[in-house]
Amino acid sequence: MRNLAQKNHAEKNLLTRLAAGAAAVALALTVAACGGTPAATGGDATSDAGQEQQAAVEATVEIDATAGEGELSSYDVELVEGSTVYDALVATGADVNASDSDYGMYVQGINGLAGGDFGDMSGWMFEVNGEMAEVGCSQLEVADGDVITWTYVTEFTE
Repeated sequence: MRNLAQKNHAEKNLLTRLAAGAAAVALALTVAACGGTPAATGGDATSDAGQEQQAAVEATVEIDATAGEGELSSYDVELVEGSTVYDALVATGADVNASDSDYGMYVQGINGLAGGDFGDMSGWMFEVNGEMAEVGCSQLEVADGDVITWTYVTEFTE
């Protein structure tokens, strides 16, 4: 009888070990299916998310339509690094009428005020930090803290 009791005990031990092994395999498969290990939910997940976000730059965009009987408006915009002066103008939410040219985007009109509305020499010009740009608005990248001024002019003077 002792042999039979030992045999039953050994079978129960084997079944317990098999069940524990099956549970361990199921847990491992669940973790693998979720794409990571339990440690990935700690500080590593936060730093990975921060690395995926692009750096941001902040700029001020002024739209001066006073020469065309409009208003002066100012907008603070946040852009991803590498954005252009044109991107900053669009980020204001203004109604922008632009077309592609040999020099990049040409801004024909802003908020319904277009080049030619006040004579043949009227239109939009832009400056960055008080200086005229030597490239088109879609070619000049915005730096953090830039002040971009779009001015409607009725006569072009240098």
